[in-house]
Amino acid sequence: MSSSKETAKSLIQTKSRSSIRNMFDEVAPTYDFLNHLLSLGIDNYWRAAASSKAGKLLSGVREPRILDVATGTGDLAAAMAKLPGAKVTGFDLSPEMLSIARKKYPGITFLEGYAEQLPFEGASFNAVSAGFGVRNFENLEQGMREFVRVLKTGGCALIIEPMIPRNPVMKSLYLIYFKKVLPKVAAMFSKSSFAYDYLPNSVEQFPQAEAFTSILKKAGFSKADYYPMTFETSILYVAVK
Repeated sequence: MSSSKETAKSLIQTKSRSSIRNMFDEVAPTYDFLNHLLSLGIDNYWRAAASSKAGKLLSGVREPRILDVATGTGDLAAAMAKLPGAKVTGFDLSPEMLSIARKKYPGITFLEGYAEQLPFEGASFNAVSAGFGVRNFENLEQGMREFVRVLKTGGCALIIEPMIPRNPVMKSLYLIYFKKVLPKVAAMFSKSSFAYDYLPNSVEQFPQAEAFTSILKKAGFSKADYYPMTFETSILYVAVK
């Protein structure tokens, strides 16, 4: 096993905040480019789908307050900010990612910190969103409890994650791309080779579909559903407090 894959395996096992933060700081300069390249630009559609769903759930709320956790370079926060009257706060543990987000979207407030210790009062937000980030939480269950805590009653969480297709043929093709092709392409542009070995393995380890909605309900959400997207290569979770 290469040192890159060993590093990725160790990171999946520990999920230490400092290691995750360092990884995202390292990939920040090429993060947006590789996201669009490796998803063939479909990542923009996934964010738009989450924003559209949020708009429907918040249709009766004037000036909804939205918290985008694991905001990265701010693309999902920006999609949420397009909703009528929305006041959006982006939140992430990586200062380098946040530096890029602030330059891209100066009209949005971006704060640094950890998802398991959100620095907000209870019942502060109408919605919490997270795009491709909750699987990196050091403590997933605690992070989901924090989502519930900061949401107002009736508020919603919208979480996008990569999905491993359940169809055997699609799953086989997907894993070949995800585990063989993607890391090699990413290594051509990013100085962090282990980050893109970590990515497919972290997706494999993350509870998906019914397994994750069970975690959401256990955390305190009254309702949780999931919506596979693009041949089950991505999945949108929607939970209501």
